[in-house]
Amino acid sequence: MRALIVTFLAFQSLNHSKSWPKQFDAPKAKWTELKTSSGYNYETNSYLIIAKQKIKQSTVDEITTLTESVRRALVLFPLQLIVKGHQDNKKKHIVRIFEKESEYLNSGTPKGTIGYFDGSSKEVKVSLEHLIETKNKGSNLQPRQRYRLLVHELIHQAMGDQFHALPTWLSEGIAEYFSALQYAPGRYRFSNCSKQIIEHLNTVWLHGKQSIVEVPPIQILTKMSNHTWAKDTRINEKKAYAKYASALFLTHYQMELASRELGGLRKFLENSVINIHEHRNKSVHFRPPDQTILWKGKSLKKIELQICEYWKKKGLDIHFTGKIQTTESNEN
Repeated sequence: MRALIVTFLAFQSLNHSKSWPKQFDAPKAKWTELKTSSGYNYETNSYLIIAKQKIKQSTVDEITTLTESVRRALVLFPLQLIVKGHQDNKKKHIVRIFEKESEYLNSGTPKGTIGYFDGSSKEVKVSLEHLIETKNKGSNLQPRQRYRLLVHELIHQAMGDQFHALPTWLSEGIAEYFSALQYAPGRYRFSNCSKQIIEHLNTVWLHGKQSIVEVPPIQILTKMSNHTWAKDTRINEKKAYAKYASALFLTHYQMELASRELGGLRKFLENSVINIHEHRNKSVHFRPPDQTILWKGKSLKKIELQICEYWKKKGLDIHFTGKIQTTESNEN
């Protein structure tokens, strides 16, 4: 246990010396195709992508480059977003791609989802028809293959134990943050990201139709468990993305607005990793890190006001008034 903590602290000292990344362009991934009795396997250095149908070469090029990029993008940050050393390097990370949404749902994924990271099997599951953005009405431009959904689920997979140990809003917020900042397969732009976040929200949710964006208040969001989050997604399917947007705004606040020194967020993530090690190696009950370290004495209402003022200047009118449905009887 002592050796693990020493290794962790040494890695943290390296992370502290990193500067904030501006951009990351992943090299094109190498892959091989294998026809199997049940479909096709596409294997890269770190991933095994399983599909029942043959996927065209250009699409495989994009997907494989993207999958290989995710962990490298996470490691760029001066934060403990990914725990190093725990994953067996010889074991491939599995991604299952289904041709139709019906096949995706029949595989056991939760109702109301279009992408899913299974914490038990450690597999990512997505539907191919949801990976490529649809063409915008009134535009002559062809849809660009950005695979935002796949990035989101791959971030969960890459974060591993961190995904389960962090508050749900922060896990989902980090996944959305990286989804928004990937502007082409395996290519990320981390500087001046507000424009990309707005574009991301318009693509996946707003579609340029809403002048006022209603999202759940921070006080509600930060208390949501994985169970409550999943239940709201199922019951309140048409408005389910509002909590993801709220999580994205709050994660952006922690990353960009609270402090570029990232003191509170860094300490929070460090405490989370230490708790994971103690839980795994000493069989003690996992103690979620105290979220108050993130707010640095500010009231949640004051933070909401700061977030609203920032995005108002960017052309986005945010209201922290959205509601969460957690009981079947609330369904209309």
